[in-house]
Amino acid sequence: MTPTRPFPVTLPIDIAWGEQDAFGHLNNVAYLRYFESVRMHFLERTGILRSHAELGIGVILASTQCDFLRPVHWPARLLASTGCTAIGNTSFTLTYQLEDELGHLVAKGTSVLVMYDYRAGHKVPVPAPIREAIDLIHRT
Repeated sequence: MTPTRPFPVTLPIDIAWGEQDAFGHLNNVAYLRYFESVRMHFLERTGILRSHAELGIGVILASTQCDFLRPVHWPARLLASTGCTAIGNTSFTLTYQLEDELGHLVAKGTSVLVMYDYRAGHKVPVPAPIREAIDLIHRT
């Protein structure tokens, strides 16, 4: 998959004072929470959340990772972005980036999501409508 728009889903995030750690910078856990927030917007836009609610077919997070590139200090606004970089038979990979207001990349990461039938309790192939929706948001 070679997307025309590598990060089609973006979300501005104002960091909270309480998200700082003892060293005065954004706590590592917050970065993964921001990835989760933009991921949920991606899942909503591709119809996966609707599929989960109506059919019991959704995703389960198999793995996630984050590379911390620059410290972030309060007050700050970040832009969280995500896009799909690979689709397999039963899973797909999202890539993330977090940028500060000056456009500096402060973190990047990935996650692997597996399509999962919550009613039957096992993984399933990525449905054709989901594949099409992922492709569509990368082209528009």
